[in-house]
Amino acid sequence: MAGPGPRPAKGYRVVLLGSVAVGKTALATQFACGRFPEQCEPSVEELFSKVIEVNAAPALLEIVDTVGAEHLVTLKDLYIKNSDGFVVLYSVCSEASFEAVRPLRERMGRLRGPKAVPLVLVGTKADLDAERQVLTARGRALAREWRCPFLEVTAKSKLMVDQVFTQVVREMEALAPPEAAPPAPPSNAQETWPSERFIG
Repeated sequence: MAGPGPRPAKGYRVVLLGSVAVGKTALATQFACGRFPEQCEPSVEELFSKVIEVNAAPALLEIVDTVGAEHLVTLKDLYIKNSDGFVVLYSVCSEASFEAVRPLRERMGRLRGPKAVPLVLVGTKADLDAERQVLTARGRALAREWRCPFLEVTAKSKLMVDQVFTQVVREMEALAPPEAAPPAPPSNAQETWPSERFIG
């Protein structure tokens, strides 16, 4: 008898949030398309998609690159309410962008209620040491406060880029509500793939 076929990828919507020019588009483009955009025009929204494997299971990520401008706050609120996971970004070269992530996280809490929010905190442009304004220790301390993973990345060389999205999938899986047990198959049913839930 033939073995089970490939498992269908589980779909997730992941939103990139952060100030203008922190590198949201560069991160998404490097991850999904394998290239670094030398110039990024500010956009209202760009969508990227990619299937990755996490914990031996495929995950289809729909990545929403949102504009950082506050005049689209209503649209941003919709994304916060209706998405599965979040990558919150600041530039290590911009103290202002680091200060901006705290009110953003507070807004996420107000919109989504008391339950834990699957997110990863990311410091971008980690290769620009001469321009650094935010020490790594400050990002790590904030991530401990938020109880979320933290990474510093360099989209230009793809340093730690893939790990960002692997981590956010693990966070979404870990914080997902337990799935209802599927009904028992009839005794004469053919062998099927077992129901499993992976937690990172």
